[in-house]
Amino acid sequence: MPAATGKITRFRIDIEERRIFRLIGYKKRNVNIDESIKELMRDEKRKLHRLIQPSSIYRILDYEETNRHPIFEKARKVALCICTIGPQLEEEVARLMEHNELVRALILDAFGSEAVEEVAIQSDRFLAKRAREMDLWPSKRFSPGYGIWDIKEQRFVFHILPAREIGVRLKPESYMMIPRKSVSFRINFYEDPNLSKRKNL
Repeated sequence: MPAATGKITRFRIDIEERRIFRLIGYKKRNVNIDESIKELMRDEKRKLHRLIQPSSIYRILDYEETNRHPIFEKARKVALCICTIGPQLEEEVARLMEHNELVRALILDAFGSEAVEEVAIQSDRFLAKRAREMDLWPSKRFSPGYGIWDIKEQRFVFHILPAREIGVRLKPESYMMIPRKSVSFRINFYEDPNLSKRKNL
């Protein structure tokens, strides 16, 4: 059993509305946004905190405990992590779509995407700090499907992590996570700082 494992359940989720405007198509800073859209934005933002249950589960492995994929070969340790905001926001998006409230659904879905990204960012910072406490140097985070880490490597991540403890499961035929608003990633911990290639440590 790997020595370092745990959950993170305390997150500060505060999403700026301008990030959501960009996601729903208002990409230019000075674009005029109709007041009715702004009101919908405020309405859906007020729902956010009662619809999300942000959490993540992680495990820090020695290199020998990994599946020896080439992406791990120079790492002293590897942190694997799964993050989620739970299913309730997705259920509300589906309900809005069923009632033909498509703009509300689009806005709320965008809030969900940004919320789970915030959970991943904050989990990444937590694990990078753990690396430095071990006198190791963390890489950037990478998710299955990025570069030579094939999407099929989701199976390895879910083999290592008890994802059901935070309510996440893997669809074996597509390697997609349920709830959809979930993120998995790895961070390599190196002895050589030149391998880190990570800024702001």
